Amino acid sequence: MKASIPKFLLAVTVAGGMSAIACVEAIATTLKPTNIQFQTYNGLPQIETYLFNNPPTSETVNGVSRQRLEDVTRDNVGKAIQALTDDSSATNVELWYASETPQRVGFTANLGTNTLKVESVTKADWADGVLATAWLNGFRNQYSSLMSSIATTGGSNMLNDFNTNFNSLVGYLRTNGFDVVGDPNIGSVTYNDQTGQLQVDLVGHLDIAGRYVDTRPQIMQGGNLVNNPNLGIGFSPDYNRNRTGNQLLDSALFALSQKAFQTNQRFQFSEIAKVTFNDDVNYAYAFTATDSGAIAGNRNVINDSTSHTGIYTWTKDYQTNPNPPAAVPEPSTILGLIAVGGLFAAARKANQKA
Repeated sequence: MKASIPKFLLAVTVAGGMSAIACVEAIATTLKPTNIQFQTYNGLPQIETYLFNNPPTSETVNGVSRQRLEDVTRDNVGKAIQALTDDSSATNVELWYASETPQRVGFTANLGTNTLKVESVTKADWADGVLATAWLNGFRNQYSSLMSSIATTGGSNMLNDFNTNFNSLVGYLRTNGFDVVGDPNIGSVTYNDQTGQLQVDLVGHLDIAGRYVDTRPQIMQGGNLVNNPNLGIGFSPDYNRNRTGNQLLDSALFALSQKAFQTNQRFQFSEIAKVTFNDDVNYAYAFTATDSGAIAGNRNVINDSTSHTGIYTWTKDYQTNPNPPAAVPEPSTILGLIAVGGLFAAARKANQKA
């Protein structure tokens, strides 16, 4: 009986040591960018950063309480890095602010052992037709039902017209691009080193209809706010800034915005970011958004009630390392193994004396 008790204690100790080793296995880690470096254009990074004040302030917009992104700075790299590495996807960095004709700017970073580059989108990105085809296909897939409900001339509908003219739309975007979507606001970029999923969160409008159709309930007239007679039927004050220049595509954007507003639906699509992960180039965009809970503090409060209210998430799965490096035991585990070794030695001596 005397010998069995030490053996029992030894077994428990060994089991505890082995359990500790088992616990020191790879745990899924969501990596944020490190070593962030911004490109420059004409000597400046050409970035605009949106952060919350500390503490944040709130504003009620269309009956919804939202936190204001009112710490707005230009070309401040320190604040841009803060926005890209904090725990909020609503804080963000706009790549290119100078005009609605984006030039190539962005940043490089590391995600663990992987390299990352995130950039604005220029006309050159549309030229081979790959982005144009993919974007138009995604747009059609998202809004085919809504398009088919909009009648056009000759007894047709917008979806039929879109399909008939699809190749000409691709050709137009190849030549001219879609400038207004090329200056993305990057909320966050993360990488899960166990699943291999890369995720980019883009900040934009929760409902983009107001960029094309007039959704202002009231307007200023003679210094007073009056009900808007063009509500839901007229062109938005921002229409010219957001149009593509292609008559068919602009007609579709306006008609879809009008239909969505009148049927109490949201019209959504994001800006586009060029993303290079290691050597793999993709374009990050989405046609659905979640509510950010935030709003731009520097917007025109009469014309704009949706800036920075939506988060559009793009993901891509990559193959993870099939032979990851062996897990290194923690110091406490090593000490536990030393103690286990000592117990083995003590037990051996006790058996020899018995």
